[in-house]
Amino acid sequence: MKEEVRRIIKMVEEGKLSAEDAAELIEAFSGPSQDSSAVGDDGETTSASAEPGKEEDKKDFFKMFTETVEKIGKEATSSVNWKEIADQTKTSASKGFEALKEVGEKISKGKFDFNFMGSHETRKVELPLNLGAKKTLRIENPCGDVRIVGGFEEGNAVAVAKIKGSSVEDARDKANNYTLVIEESDELVLIKQPDMSGLSVDLTIQIPEKRFVEVKADAGDVSVLDTKSGVRINNRSGDIQLRQLNGTIEVTAYSGDLKIEDAKTPSLTIESKSGDISLTRVEGNINARTASGDLKVVQSSGKTISIEAVSGDVYLDLDAPITGSLNVRTVSGDSLVSVVDGGDCRVSLST
Repeated sequence: MKEEVRRIIKMVEEGKLSAEDAAELIEAFSGPSQDSSAVGDDGETTSASAEPGKEEDKKDFFKMFTETVEKIGKEATSSVNWKEIADQTKTSASKGFEALKEVGEKISKGKFDFNFMGSHETRKVELPLNLGAKKTLRIENPCGDVRIVGGFEEGNAVAVAKIKGSSVEDARDKANNYTLVIEESDELVLIKQPDMSGLSVDLTIQIPEKRFVEVKADAGDVSVLDTKSGVRINNRSGDIQLRQLNGTIEVTAYSGDLKIEDAKTPSLTIESKSGDISLTRVEGNINARTASGDLKVVQSSGKTISIEAVSGDVYLDLDAPITGSLNVRTVSGDSLVSVVDGGDCRVSLST
């Protein structure tokens, strides 16, 4: 497991794991578990060989775990009690394996449950938002879902925080001290979380129409609905849903599906590492690139459309003539393009 150990050291350098947690995990996975030893007739302790199948499963999962944690933000990983998991692994390989597997699966889906281990408390905070017509709303939420809905006369923010502590008292103290951080300037309203370990926050934001929105998230789903404006999103893990937008749209996604409906935009730019992309009733120039996942564009139109997919199928059903250029490129996957008559454009298809 030399490669996995190297990756854990890299996580320490990036601040995703502490040196102590890294040492605990490496020892737990590299060394024999306590339940594999036995005392012989001569009084000496001997180690029994672990079952080959379970050892291979353990190595395979350790490799998968390191690859998963490398993709997510340090805020999510710092909220896991790695020492407790490592201790379970040392005591019983199967218990530690299952505990770590559950953590890895939930983190990889952007749905990590902070109730999983240790004491926890929940706190709800609701605050008004003063979002002027020319102000941008920026959200920074490392762990938890973000939902932004437009069409309201007044702005409002609701945060439901799940706070994990080392004990009941610690979790309660953290919950009592939690508050949503809102910073305002002439051009920007910034909503972010306090510097607190073991924190996962689901945000629901109500805003007036025609406010530009920026969201930066590490683990959680993001939805921006009915804002009638532009949006910029950077999300490492979780699904993204956009609806009823009117303005420039920029999306950078590392892991999760993307769905955009009923949008008018001068420019739609998508960079996706892993996940399916679905565009429905989108009007405007489209530039979409995906490394892994299917890409579907239906009932949409644009003067210039460029689609690049490394691994995955591409399906385009355009309902208006193209007058600029249409470029579709795939490395591994099928492509199907349907266009209406009357177009005057340059078409390039590559598979």
